[in-house]
Amino acid sequence: MATGKGSLPPGVVSLRRLPARPEHRFWLIVGLITLGGAVSRFLIHDYGLPWFEEIDELRLWFYGRELRGLPVADATGFIGSSYPPVILWLHQLVQPLAEAQGRAPALHAILDLRRLMLLLNVLGTIWFALLGRRLGGAQAGIMAAALWAFETDILKVAVFATSDALAIPLLVLCVLLAVHALTPERRWWLALVSTGLGVLCFLCDYRLLVAVFPGCAALLGRAWLHFRPGWRRALLWCIAGVAIAAGASAFIIPRLPARLSLVAQETLNSHFRDLGGPLLLLERTSDMMHDSTLTVVLILIFLALHSGRPAAATPLFTPGLLVVSATLVLLTWSGSAIRPYDHSLTRILSRHLLPTHLMFMLLSAVVVGQLLSIVRAVNVRRLMHALLLAYLLFSLVRPTLNLVQQYRVLPWPVIVRDWIDDNLASSRILLYPESFRWFTPQDWGLPRHTNFDRLLVDDIRDFSLAELIETHNITWALLPADEHDRLSREPEGQALLEQMLLLRKFTGPPRRREPETVLYRLWRMQHESDVRFGEHVRLVGHDLHTPDTGPGDELAFSFYWNAPATPPANFSLTLHLVSAAGEGPLAQVDGNPAIPERPTQTWDRPGETLISPRFTLTLPPDLAPGDYRVLLGLYDIETGETGARLPVRDAQGDSSGDTWELTRLNITGT
Repeated sequence: MATGKGSLPPGVVSLRRLPARPEHRFWLIVGLITLGGAVSRFLIHDYGLPWFEEIDELRLWFYGRELRGLPVADATGFIGSSYPPVILWLHQLVQPLAEAQGRAPALHAILDLRRLMLLLNVLGTIWFALLGRRLGGAQAGIMAAALWAFETDILKVAVFATSDALAIPLLVLCVLLAVHALTPERRWWLALVSTGLGVLCFLCDYRLLVAVFPGCAALLGRAWLHFRPGWRRALLWCIAGVAIAAGASAFIIPRLPARLSLVAQETLNSHFRDLGGPLLLLERTSDMMHDSTLTVVLILIFLALHSGRPAAATPLFTPGLLVVSATLVLLTWSGSAIRPYDHSLTRILSRHLLPTHLMFMLLSAVVVGQLLSIVRAVNVRRLMHALLLAYLLFSLVRPTLNLVQQYRVLPWPVIVRDWIDDNLASSRILLYPESFRWFTPQDWGLPRHTNFDRLLVDDIRDFSLAELIETHNITWALLPADEHDRLSREPEGQALLEQMLLLRKFTGPPRRREPETVLYRLWRMQHESDVRFGEHVRLVGHDLHTPDTGPGDELAFSFYWNAPATPPANFSLTLHLVSAAGEGPLAQVDGNPAIPERPTQTWDRPGETLISPRFTLTLPPDLAPGDYRVLLGLYDIETGETGARLPVRDAQGDSSGDTWELTRLNITGT
């Protein structure tokens, strides 16, 4: 049967008649996705502050101060390191602004930079969406926006004021401008801007020298279409370009900072020719993709084939796809060349792979968008959209919400450093590789941070306790929880742990990021005890630092406390000297049982041991010869009534009144 002009055969649905075309709602959908990504980023942009878990942020702040001619701590240990200049320029700009407003420089200057990175990352969602739409249509753009906004690896990088957070959105913008420069409108200036931004990316992160490629490729493409030089002339141009690049490299590399010059020479001499490196990074990059991604793509392919094979409603932009694919390959190659990984997947960090991962995600979004565009059956098309929505919610949004929730809970490094800085004196600490970076010289000089010299070990049993204490001057040991459990199951390890004093277990619940650890002191107290003061406070031991004294001398004590349950009030310690008959007090000293930062109402961990500072009891210079007792008691600070002290019971539950006898003294005439 004949059909009229513009009509379709029976049973065929025109793509133009399909409802809810994404082109009509592109900006609304992308706007909602961008808003969701911005909220998730804003909720965690202050993650880890003021403790600077990302140590590069603090190093950059110190380095920025040095470039401004301001004094820095001698122990920073990084002055002279080669950092990309753009992030240092930003520090030189932001630091004076924060200081002029009277804000703490390190915390607020870095927080201001994090907000700038957050803004750039939010813009990156829009740039990524536009790039996906230009390559494969509106549906590809929407998919790309969702991947950028809710991909957890991107979210982790976006939090910090470091080079990665700055350079990665700029890289996407470079590619976007280069792709638009290849359109028939012949926008030469976009290619030039893309090349300039590529140079800026390089100055943000030296690995991203590849960022100049999209703009240069667009310029070459425009030149080819304009001049039509032919293959012979084009080959001559390529040879001349390679020669110019080689000459420029030979001129520039020796004049680079020492560290960067060394890396560049090693890269050109050896690493760049290592074919295993790019394959290794591609393998690691593919491992970063969600497990459900392949399943979704396969189902979409099946649905697309089931609906027939009409021409795609949105044709692919082939020049742009070539630029993105080439950029992916070059990013992989340059990343493996500048950071050789010795063929080990475990040493490759996600943030090092993120530029390559972005190009993978973009190509995946284009594939999905293209599959959606070739479907003509309305029901099948709706089913595919529902499948994508489910994928977005369960494979992207849910992990993002979990990550936000985790980041809003203090991680173990912050809790450990907070507790140690508040409770322990500055000394040397034994660390395993898992926690070595938690104690860095860059922390020294910051408020509330205590300086700890470090000894790195793989096994505490590599040394005897006596050798650690006497030769290496170690006081504390921070053991990984799994290592502690392993030692507890072995007779030798159990005997070792029993010789040390357990201070606190930093373990769940609740679950937190970073490894769980257990903190010990390498020796126990002199006199162990089990004395209960009331129902909530327990004296587990004490040290007597000056056992032999006479009239006018000082007795020095340290106390070890534990709270089976949080005390209902803040109690004060009273230490006094009485005669054997109970007359007195002849000498007395009062104070917080532990350090001033830990009043008893903060004793909320039954498993922690709190060490007091030294309490010095000065004996009267006219103390008569005879026998004396040193008594310890606790009373409520609010009432201040030393006569209403907490009742005391010994380990057997027998009452000893309201004081505990620590020691007896015999003062002689001599």
